[in-house]
Amino acid sequence: MSNETTYALKPGRPEWLAKLQAGALEDFCGQGFPHKRLEQWRYTDLAKMAQRSEQYLSEDETNGSASVIYTDENSLRLVFRDGAFDAAASNLESANLSVRLLESALDEENLSSNLSAGASSLSRLNLAQMDTGAVIDINDNAVIQPPLHIVFDNTRARNIYPRIVVRAGKNASATIVEHHLGSAASNSIAVTDIDCADGANLTYQKVQEESAGAYHVAEQTIRLQRDATCNFLNIDLGAAIARNDLRIHLLQPGADASATGLFLVDGTRLADNHLYLAHEAPHCTANAHYAGVMADKGRGVFNGMIHVFKDAQKTDAALYNKNLLLSKGAEINTKPELEIYADDVKCAHGSTTGQLDPTSLFYLRARGIPERQARNMLIQSFAAEVFQHIATEELREHVRQAVENRLNELGAAIEIADGETG
Repeated sequence: MSNETTYALKPGRPEWLAKLQAGALEDFCGQGFPHKRLEQWRYTDLAKMAQRSEQYLSEDETNGSASVIYTDENSLRLVFRDGAFDAAASNLESANLSVRLLESALDEENLSSNLSAGASSLSRLNLAQMDTGAVIDINDNAVIQPPLHIVFDNTRARNIYPRIVVRAGKNASATIVEHHLGSAASNSIAVTDIDCADGANLTYQKVQEESAGAYHVAEQTIRLQRDATCNFLNIDLGAAIARNDLRIHLLQPGADASATGLFLVDGTRLADNHLYLAHEAPHCTANAHYAGVMADKGRGVFNGMIHVFKDAQKTDAALYNKNLLLSKGAEINTKPELEIYADDVKCAHGSTTGQLDPTSLFYLRARGIPERQARNMLIQSFAAEVFQHIATEELREHVRQAVENRLNELGAAIEIADGETG
């Protein structure tokens, strides 16, 4: 993308925000969309996304159909359709929880510390263009039940820049689900900023099910103070290209983080997950486990880094990625890494890649289970370790059913591919 751009800042913003956004837009215009010459983007080509992003600025939006949103009737809900708040589908009645639409929260100047520019030029573009989202404040010592379900339903072919800010108070506890759906070939650049104060316990789960023609790029930054805990889960089941950058900063002793992920890609789709665990204080723990399933000519990328700073003694961290290739044309590029500058730590990392076990498949078929069903059972079993981390039974069943539906669609293609392998 050239430095000449038609992106424009929204008028009427507070002076502090206008200055922040102008700087972010200038940074983005200087860098443009990430390209494959950058090490962190070597496997992900966003050239078509960049071209379409410019195109959408001047074209009329193309409409699709609204998604059917799974939900529990008792859940707290915050629903956005094509960037607009859907009050009729939302339910935010809860004590000790403040949810403000992004537009109404931008007059708060101390919000600037939560609007991080992020690691990539696209997060700067989001900061400059952010058009939908919410600021969520959880009171000290509050226990929020039931979970809060945030939905972004994209039914128009357009550029979308959602941003979520979560600030969990001291010893607060909550579960939040961020759910991206869509029927249109949208460009979604999403950013989530999370701050957990001392002793906070937050479960944050992100599910992406956008259309096969969509591009979805997301960045999450999580900052944990003393004895704070955050359990993060990411599931990618949609979009032509899905890219997630998760950065977790363990800032004070006793901070604890977990990151779990599942990505399922088929056709010529790509899922690219980058994870950075920054141990910046002693006596912190972190565990990460990502699982990938690739079929047809689907491609997966996993790059995980545990970074232990010099003074972060007594760190305990582990990072694992396991992958399942279902056909000859499927591909995974995986790179778990350790960068350690302290000398009293316990760290581990690893990666495995394989195919369905023919012995297990034979065992199931010998008991009268049809081949396609037996394959699906083995793949579901492979993903079961991730499923058990899903916060609610409703969401767990929704994801399990979505995976099963995809596998049923893939059945014939997988069998043909295996037949070609001989």
